[in-house]
Formats: sequence, structure tokens, C-alpha cells
Amino acid sequence: MKILVISNLYPPDALGGYEMGCRQVVENLRARGHEVRVLTTAPRTPVASPPHVRRTLRLTDMWVDYHMSRCATVTQLLDESESHRINAFNVHALLAELDDFEPDVAYVWMLTGIGGLGLMAALHHLRVPWVWHLMDDVPATLCQLDNRVVPALAREIERQLRGHTIACSQQLVDEIERRGIRLQGEVEIVPNWVAGPIPPLRSEFYQGDRPLRIVASAAHIDRCYDKGMDLLIKAAATLRDQGRENFSLDIFGQVNDSFYGDLIKTNHLSGLVKLRGSLKQADLIAAYQDYDIFAFPARLREPCAFAPLEAAPSGCVTVMSILSGNSEWLVHGVHCLKVPRTSDGFAHMFGEILDGRVDLEPIGRRGALAVRRDFHLDKLLPRIEQILTKAARQTRDGAGTTDEVYRLALLAEKLTSILIQEPYCA
Repeated sequence: MKILVISNLYPPDALGGYEMGCRQVVENLRARGHEVRVLTTAPRTPVASPPHVRRTLRLTDMWVDYHMSRCATVTQLLDESESHRINAFNVHALLAELDDFEPDVAYVWMLTGIGGLGLMAALHHLRVPWVWHLMDDVPATLCQLDNRVVPALAREIERQLRGHTIACSQQLVDEIERRGIRLQGEVEIVPNWVAGPIPPLRSEFYQGDRPLRIVASAAHIDRCYDKGMDLLIKAAATLRDQGRENFSLDIFGQVNDSFYGDLIKTNHLSGLVKLRGSLKQADLIAAYQDYDIFAFPARLREPCAFAPLEAAPSGCVTVMSILSGNSEWLVHGVHCLKVPRTSDGFAHMFGEILDGRVDLEPIGRRGALAVRRDFHLDKLLPRIEQILTKAARQTRDGAGTTDEVYRLALLAEKLTSILIQEPYCA
């Protein structure tokens, strides 16, 4: 198959697991003989790009909090519109790729930051078959104006966008529906995965005869994209206050917010809790072998994360928030341990382990087996191929023209800009 992958970012230019997962699937599809081209944005820092990666889109970077929190309201709204709804420049770039590559199917990933609604509308107008791989509530985000879903936009997505969707959890599908959008067409639930060589299962597990080694990780550690690291620091303070100091907590990730370092110092935890900075993905996965527990508070609405799955094959037991989408795939006390998303919830479970009331070895062995057996990309890729193949058979009857698409994109962009600016020009 000829597959056109569309993503706002593509590694090594990445924010987190969504983009990393995209690259893993692309590389595996190419290895299986498919002709894959990636359409993505110009990188935010210089990176090398192989011939199959076309960096011709323009990114509206909504993740720069310094800019978004300090610019005028009208500028925020214009940026949000260009990011979520329509960017005629990017529609033009998409049309050029469709004309040059002539794909059998478009494989759509994260669209925030590139005028995602406009790109999906272009595919719809041209009747290009598509599969949308969702690892976040992207359809709802694209319908937001000033952080609220616009009902009219949500209704139009429901009415017009009928294709094939892959979602990483039922929790994510339910969340998108709660926000006002029922995904139309065929929806398949495919979990996130581990990829590549699997680290060996450890021969020794924690038995209480040494300090308990706890690890947590996130691509970015800050309050704007809250992964709950403050809950773990507070849990460590609770354990210490209870007289338990036979543990360590290492947190990996790029620290963008001094709040976390200050929280460690304020609670006098410098001897127990360390901010370790970022590691490359392969190095981080290898490092999990040196820890007993992977602590995973997750975002309040985490659809399904890669990190707990990457920690499990070596026997590192995940203690996860019950709110996480990962929790629908794994069983408490069998493959993992689930707790409320509170500092007390994590402190209580850590205390149970420290006091010997929870045996990590059987959980670690079963969790490692489950991930190796059911969550490796080699196992899941055939399902993804089947979905792409089925979508590619879709009829293209009634397709419009590229000229029509571009004229509509220009009109939508100009009208949107006028409607946003008018109230501020009165």
C-alpha cells in the first residue's frame, strides 16, 4: 500500500509518546514492504530527515506557554484558530503531497498545531480514504474556541467525517463523546505498545532487604502539562513523616518548572527524591531494570500511556492511577497495582510494599508476560494493517477537486480571521 502519514510533529522533533509511536509504526510498516510517506512540519530545531519524511507543513506552536500566557487575547484566539481549525498554507501542502504521491490511504495522527479540521475537511472533500489514530481527544480539541467545544463544529464533524478510527482505549472514545462528538464510521480499540528488542526479565525482585527503588518519568515536567509528579513528591514526604526512609524516588524528564525542585527542598527530601533530567527513550527503558516500581500518577485524563508498558517487560511493577486509560488493559493485583490519584493513595501503596504486605515478584512476572505477549507492536501491527487495507478499499465516488479545496480553505481562513478580530476592532 501507498500510505500518507500526517502528523504535526515527527521525531526527532517530538513532544512525547504520540509522535514516538507514530515513528515506530511508520518504520514497521516500511519494513513490511509498504510505501510510506510522512507529511509533517518544519522542525523546531535542526534535524536530519530521511527522503520519505516531508517537512513542508507549518506549525502553530500552542505548547509555548510563555508566549500563549502573555500575548493579547485576540492573538491567542487567532493562533488557536490556525492551530485547530484552518491553515490554508498547510491545506496547500497536503494537496501537493496527494497529487505527487497518490496514496491509497491517509493515516492521520496528531493534528493539533497544523489546522487539523481543515486537513480532515480536505481529505473528506476529495474522498481520500483515511484512518485516524487517536491517542488523545484530538477531535474535541480541534473544535475548541477559547478552550470550549463549539457545538456547531462538533455537529459538523459528526455529520461529515465518516472513516476509520483507531483509539488507544475505550476511555478515550467515551471522553470524546462526553465532550460532544460521537465518532462516526468504524472505531477500533488498539492499545499502545512496546516496540523493538525486549529487555530481559530480572532474576531478583524486591524482598524488603534493601531500599525500595521507585522511578517515574514524563517527557516534560511542569504544571502546564500536569503528570502528577507533585503527588509522588508529597507521597515521599508522607512516607518520611511516617518514619519510612528506606526508599528512593527518581524522576526522569525535562524539568520546565522550578516548582518541583522547590517542593523537594521545602519538604527536605533531597536525600530521597531526585530530579534526574531527560534520557533517550532506549536508555530510559534500559534504566527501568534498576527499579522495583514504576510510579504512574498520569494526567487526570490520560488516554493510555507508553511508559508503563515500557517499564513492565523487565519486571518493574507499575503503581498507576486508577483514572489512567492504561488501567482498562491491566488487572489490579495481577499485572499492576492501582491506586487513587492522590498523594495519600500512592503513599499507602508504597507503605504496603515496604511493610511486606504486597509481594512484587508474582505481579512483576505476570505483568512482564502480559506486555510481551499482548502489547508488543509486532503483535498489534497486523491489526493496524488490516484497518488501513479496509479503509483503502473505500469508494472515491463524488470526490471534489483540489482547486475547490484550496479556494474553500482560503475563504474559511479569511472569514475566521475576520470573525475573531471584529469584536476587538469595534
